[in-house]
Amino acid sequence: MTVAMHPTDALANELHGLTVPALLRRRAAQRRHHLALSAPSYSGHRDRLSYVQLVIRMEAMARSLHARGLLAGDRVALLLANTAAREGVLTALGCWALGAAVAPLNVRAADEELGHALQLVAPSIVVTTTESAARVAALHPEARCLLLDAPAGSADRWPDPQHSFDAPLPEAPAPRAEDLSCLLFTSGTTARAKAVMHCHRSQVFAGLAVGGGVGLAADDTYQGAWPIFTSSVLNMACMAAWVHGAGVVLEENTLDNAGRLRLIETEGTSVYHGVTAPLHFMIDEYVRGGYDLSRVRRLGYGGAVMPAEVIAKFSRHLPWVDQVHIWGMTETGPAGTYLPPWYLPRKAGCIGGPMPGCAVRVVNDEGRPLATGEVGEIVFAGPSAALGYLHNEAATAQAFVDGWVHTGDMGRLDDEGHLHFVDRKKDIINRGGLKIASAAVEEVLYRCPGVAEAAVVAVPHPGLGEDIAACVVPREGATLDLAALRAACTRHLADYQVPRRWHVLAALPKNPMGKVLKRELRDAVLQLPPAELPASPAHTAGHTS
Repeated sequence: MTVAMHPTDALANELHGLTVPALLRRRAAQRRHHLALSAPSYSGHRDRLSYVQLVIRMEAMARSLHARGLLAGDRVALLLANTAAREGVLTALGCWALGAAVAPLNVRAADEELGHALQLVAPSIVVTTTESAARVAALHPEARCLLLDAPAGSADRWPDPQHSFDAPLPEAPAPRAEDLSCLLFTSGTTARAKAVMHCHRSQVFAGLAVGGGVGLAADDTYQGAWPIFTSSVLNMACMAAWVHGAGVVLEENTLDNAGRLRLIETEGTSVYHGVTAPLHFMIDEYVRGGYDLSRVRRLGYGGAVMPAEVIAKFSRHLPWVDQVHIWGMTETGPAGTYLPPWYLPRKAGCIGGPMPGCAVRVVNDEGRPLATGEVGEIVFAGPSAALGYLHNEAATAQAFVDGWVHTGDMGRLDDEGHLHFVDRKKDIINRGGLKIASAAVEEVLYRCPGVAEAAVVAVPHPGLGEDIAACVVPREGATLDLAALRAACTRHLADYQVPRRWHVLAALPKNPMGKVLKRELRDAVLQLPPAELPASPAHTAGHTS
């Protein structure tokens, strides 16, 4: 009997042992003048680079960073918005060519959160803007800032690789596939975010898995509204495109839905990928008319379960476009599972089977696989899995067990082997695709005068999927000023982490061990009218995310 090799198996064999720079050099030889990257620049233009041009910029970036003292094993932090996605990606490529690691940080983070991230990563260089440099200097003065907007000729100006070709590269061993390459922050049940460690191997194989799940081919242009500080840009979007020889289009964070649709038109995007809430708003804008999406062949989404009625809405207005649902998390690559389009609409709400090169199980608290239909924790295995958490051996030992990543998500497998997401084991709120640790919000509330107890839960939101409800119990004899509590959250948290719904309660439901019963609390909150507060400054300014 003759057994043919699946195309994904052949690609996996090609990727074995490759670093990201080695992958790009190989693609440059194969796909020389095809689009590799389209990204907005801080200077206001959009840069469109072929594979050959991207490799030239990568090597020029490496030379310039080395000339400024960066060495293999060092770490560089990116404190940039998506309006500077070009500069962020090129900096990352230069780091990887040198054997250094990159850590994209959340430019919207409060000082407390940002300070924690900087202290944990301990970067030798932070690439940012003058506006953010003062924050970095106060929170982590050991780091040197390279500024996108420093005066020309300044020693602190970010070295644009478009103008840097002459500095020599160091004579040092080439980076290896298992070398640390990327530090990505993820929310958890603890207030402090953890830094997930990825290497070249896990990044490249995340691209194999996600690209295979989404269905990318070499002639595709892959676009999405991915925040640069998450795993979605460097590990998912770029790697999925480059592994499969496709082009990736990164969006400005300032784009509205009309702007996204116009960019799809001008870039000739064939595969669009986003989280469920923005896609819902995008289709409403598309229905208003005036947009040509005839070249889009596939729509990918994840971050939350897509409601069946929205899937039907996409099919009604874009009947030529396939839909695919993917699930993953930072620790897994973010590889995971996918539901191919031929299962829709029959299995709407299901998150599918393993992506190429991946395995998933549903296990009990002892780690034993459960039978079909039984609810347990989802665990993941595959070459895209992270190395662990930086400087957190206890959390690493708990989450990474015998080659399996314990995701903290609860699910069940059906009789076709497909995974259904049931609930979150960890108390994470998924607000429009942005993950919020309830413990981080609760920690701020507990610091406020007059608060005896606090608990934060997710409540349904028609556009974002979930929103944040804060439940507070006053100390005896105290009267709580909810506007002051919201102001405290605004000072210490990112804007999207600030609760929008508030409840003052006499007590929180608890079990005999004193643990807050959040499912019961959530059910109770949904039956109560929220307290009325004056519009916050963020709402007045029109911020909704």
